[in-house]
Amino acid sequence: MKRLPSTTLALGLLLCATAPAAAPAKKCVIEPAPTVLASTIAAAPCHLPSKGVEQAVRTEITKRFRPVHEGGAAAVAFSCDGLGPQVREITIEQGGGHGGSLSIWRALRRADGKYDVRGIAYRGGSMVRPAPNPPFELASGVVALPDLAKARAALSASVSENWLPTPPNRSRRMSFSSSTHDFHLVVRLVDGDGRVLERRYTGYEDSRHQDRTLGLELAREALTPMTSLATARQPPDATDQALFVERFNSAAPHFDDQFYWWVKERYVDLARYLGTSATVRGLLTRLATSKPGRSESDTRANAVDALARITGWDAREGGASVEDAAARYLAECAAPPAP
Repeated sequence: MKRLPSTTLALGLLLCATAPAAAPAKKCVIEPAPTVLASTIAAAPCHLPSKGVEQAVRTEITKRFRPVHEGGAAAVAFSCDGLGPQVREITIEQGGGHGGSLSIWRALRRADGKYDVRGIAYRGGSMVRPAPNPPFELASGVVALPDLAKARAALSASVSENWLPTPPNRSRRMSFSSSTHDFHLVVRLVDGDGRVLERRYTGYEDSRHQDRTLGLELAREALTPMTSLATARQPPDATDQALFVERFNSAAPHFDDQFYWWVKERYVDLARYLGTSATVRGLLTRLATSKPGRSESDTRANAVDALARITGWDAREGGASVEDAAARYLAECAAPPAP
């Protein structure tokens, strides 16, 4: 065997000794957020409801309207909804603060004019029965949406209040009504060119917010066929997971909004089963909290569990507390990658 000269061998050993050690592999991989390009979509031609649809929506909103001012009545006006003639995609989120409900629905238009629907229904937050594992059921089916035009009109309707002048020397009486019914509702329509019409509300039923809620609720009712499909326990596929990830990332910026706490809880719980590396950024926002309340603590624990499942690295190993594990995930996942 040929021996290397001593100088060559010494140089090789020196290079090995001085070569930088390879950076340890990241335990936490985060999919980059999709690049949002400036819209180049031309404005759609003005789409207004037919007179018949307009009258039906106006009548229904007027019937439900609760005047705040004495002698008040609903005033309903319609404007262009900003969409082209055909609605390609419909998304609905709905749930109530009481009873543990939250459901996510997506409908995609088919060539025959009907819609392919997928749904995810959360089942884990009820106080009257043990939470199932996993805490959700799924739905799929094909539906017709004969009242889609009504939904478009309801989402584009503006609602205000008109009242007669107050007689001289008399003050006008006002009254407000509210209830303990807190709900979450999002209705989102996308046309064939990607234009979006979306309305959302999370909070309590309240006469002061009728301009935001009445048209939104009427739109949801007009789209009932897509949210009435039967749900069942079954394994999720890539389509279900993609739907969840898209809606989770849309919801995450609202997690600290007023009245949004229970929606946040249910989304983070679902992320334990449906989340991917594309949901890591949103989950990290739940780890550092200055509020020691029950909701924040439970959400942080579920976020830690979701991160363990998604990354394959359980920072709770060795008996670490949830707080210590949260700190480890923040240090590892939030740090920028090594150059």
